[in-house]
Amino acid sequence: MKYSEIVKAEKLATGNPMKIAKAALMKREYDESVAAFFNDESGVSFVPVPTAEDVERFNAKAAETGDADDHARAALIADRFAHYEGEKVAHLVNRATGEQLRTKLHSAEKMTDADVRAAQEYGKLNPTADNISLYSQIKRKYEEGLA
Repeated sequence: MKYSEIVKAEKLATGNPMKIAKAALMKREYDESVAAFFNDESGVSFVPVPTAEDVERFNAKAAETGDADDHARAALIADRFAHYEGEKVAHLVNRATGEQLRTKLHSAEKMTDADVRAAQEYGKLNPTADNISLYSQIKRKYEEGLA
């Protein structure tokens, strides 16, 4: 399970008890995996916000030992690193998504179910009044197109 999926599930779960429970379960399973591979027995400490050097170090150790646990540790660290690297550019992706949705809303194009889902996710991940309003407008235009 990828760390970025857990973070996204937590953000999208607001207001929905079933989604909150599912996100909490995902987080607990992830934390249990981390605890299993990074403990006193292994002698390896978990790096919550790894650097590229940490990824290289864990990959080198896994390649050197060939141990499945070392490979799992390297994968967890690489996944965590990828998540934080992705967060550095997430605002650019979010801005582009918002601009695309706004452009489509103000054009004569027909709204699709995918547009509604994208707007809902965009509004939940970036909960500003404008973004929530954008979702409402897109949903309304979609429903008008169905009628």
